[in-house]
Amino acid sequence: MGKAIRVLMVAGMVAGLPFGTAIAQVGLVRMDDFEQCRRAETMAELRLKSCTQVVEDTSRIAEVRADGFLNRGVAKEELGDTSGAIADYTEGLKLNPSYRQLYHRRGLAYDEQGKADLAIADFSQAIRLEPKDTEALIYRGLTYAAQGDFDRALMDYDTALAENPDDAIALVIRGEIRETMGRSDTAIADYRRALQLDPQNAEAKEGLARLEAKGANTE
Repeated sequence: MGKAIRVLMVAGMVAGLPFGTAIAQVGLVRMDDFEQCRRAETMAELRLKSCTQVVEDTSRIAEVRADGFLNRGVAKEELGDTSGAIADYTEGLKLNPSYRQLYHRRGLAYDEQGKADLAIADFSQAIRLEPKDTEALIYRGLTYAAQGDFDRALMDYDTALAENPDDAIALVIRGEIRETMGRSDTAIADYRRALQLDPQNAEAKEGLARLEAKGANTE
C-alpha cells in the first residue's frame, strides 16, 4: 500500500465526518458553547474551550456530552494532542457506547500512534454495531493493508464497495491491494472504474502506468 494514497484516504474521510450528531438536543445546552464546539470551521482553540464547557456540565444528557467529547477530541488532534484526543473519545464512549463516530475517530488516532491492533478493534466494534458501516470498513481495510494482511483488507473493500460502488478513492485503494497481491486484471478494472468516476485521479493513472510498465494488458 502506498503511504500517499493511505494518507489521502484518511484525510478525505475524516474531512467528511459529521460533527455534532446530537444537534437535536441543542436546546439542552447553552447555544453558544454547543454551536462553537461542533462547528468544524471554528478555530481549534475556540472549539476546545467551548467543548470543555459542554463536557464538564454534568447536568446535560449523556448523548450531548459524548458529542462534546467527540468534537473536543477532534480539536485536540488538530492541535497535535493525539493522546488527549484518545482520552476524550474514550470518555465519550463511556457516555454513549453505541456512538460509531467515536470508534472511528479513536481508531484513526490509535492508527496514527502505530497501535494497529487497537485501531482494528475499534473499527471492528463500529462494524458490529452497523455491518454496513462503510467508513469503518474502509478504515479497517487500510489498517489491515498497512499490516500486510491483504486478504482481510480486500474483504473489507469488497464489502464497502458493494454498498457504495462509486467511491473512486476506495476503488483505487482496492486496486492497489489487488496489484500488490498480483491480481493485475482486477486491479486494472478498479483503476479504470476510478478514472471513469474521476478522470483526474492521479493514483489511478499511476496504477495503470505501473501495470503497463510490467507488461500487463491495460488496453
